[in-house]
Amino acid sequence: MLIEERIRGTQKSSVILEFLKNSFHFPLANILLELVLEGPAHYIVSLDFYSSLLAPAVQAYYLGSWSYKGKPRPLLGNLIGPLIYSLVDMAVSADEFFLMPFHYAYWGFALAVGIIQELRLRVGERWQSAFILVENILRSSILAVMYWFMEKLTEPKYADPAVFFNNRSHIFILSAILFLGIVVGLDDARSQRFLSILRDTASRLQTFSNWLLGRNMLSMAMTDPDALSLVRRERTVMFMDIRGFTSWSERQEPEVVVGMLNSFYALSESVFATSGVIHTKYTADEVMAFFADAEDGLRSAYRMHTACEGELAAFGLSAGTGVHAGFVVEGLLGSNEVKRYEIIGDTVNTAKRICSAAEGGEFLVSDEVLAKTGALCVVLSSREVSAKGKSAPLSVHSVRLTEEG
Repeated sequence: MLIEERIRGTQKSSVILEFLKNSFHFPLANILLELVLEGPAHYIVSLDFYSSLLAPAVQAYYLGSWSYKGKPRPLLGNLIGPLIYSLVDMAVSADEFFLMPFHYAYWGFALAVGIIQELRLRVGERWQSAFILVENILRSSILAVMYWFMEKLTEPKYADPAVFFNNRSHIFILSAILFLGIVVGLDDARSQRFLSILRDTASRLQTFSNWLLGRNMLSMAMTDPDALSLVRRERTVMFMDIRGFTSWSERQEPEVVVGMLNSFYALSESVFATSGVIHTKYTADEVMAFFADAEDGLRSAYRMHTACEGELAAFGLSAGTGVHAGFVVEGLLGSNEVKRYEIIGDTVNTAKRICSAAEGGEFLVSDEVLAKTGALCVVLSSREVSAKGKSAPLSVHSVRLTEEG
């Protein structure tokens, strides 16, 4: 989840950004105008002031949340603010509501912005910059319109547009607002283009990193870079190996072999998705995974084992599984340029040897695993096996999980 938050942000940040970048623009201009006309002491205690804060806040919540969830509704959402503001204001002073030009302007700008944002969703990437520019010019014109309202309320002669535009200072201010809107729009379009590229790049890198490290470990590394340093830890390690794979693959087309392996890997990922697996490693017909908790590791390994029985049986194959627990050295291993996350130690070697000793369809665990998870297991048989590199035989147990397990 941490990676997604870094790329997309949180729902809270999406709501705040929507409030500051869109929903609060007209209400802020209206608040400033009312403060100038009525005076702070009178306006701040009025209901109109608080409705000017509430309306954009509610609008930002819905617009930001919809956008974050991938279901943007800009045309509908941009009308939430003026609707709330109008209902509150009409409840207080219905007679005066329709006399105020600000109310019509609020609806007009909200509708125009909503239409532009709706069109941005429907047009291709080629036209995005043009619509962003138009949207920013429209936002800057809020100041121009509110400036005209203030002038004609303080100087009635400026109600005539011809008289208003005959004033050079007005032309200067309106021209400055227009060109500032263009500059801001061009910069916003450029920023949005680069942000889109960065998010796409980050998403691709996340996919590649997940392939190499896994989602859980990638999140750990983002939170604490030292989390991947080599350290001694106790882990439960499982190996699963497809029996008869080499001879079977000799008789198949390469595409069939690859298809079977991809299905095998996908199945393991779906099983481990609900577990506390730390890392999974695929090597041809073999899957290795390790866990922090012995019971979680045993349950996950057994689910993987039983899930693969039907998948492999369709190809006339089976798999053997071995599980062992003990201490390992875990972390990034390699040169300064190339590193891989590995676990090293006798525990890993022993788990692999136990897997090699398992018959097709057999699920073997070591004494150490049985001691930690005995309540979950029904022991079907026990035996000692010779293992390469071991001075003494290994005690292994063929088990199935209890119904509670």
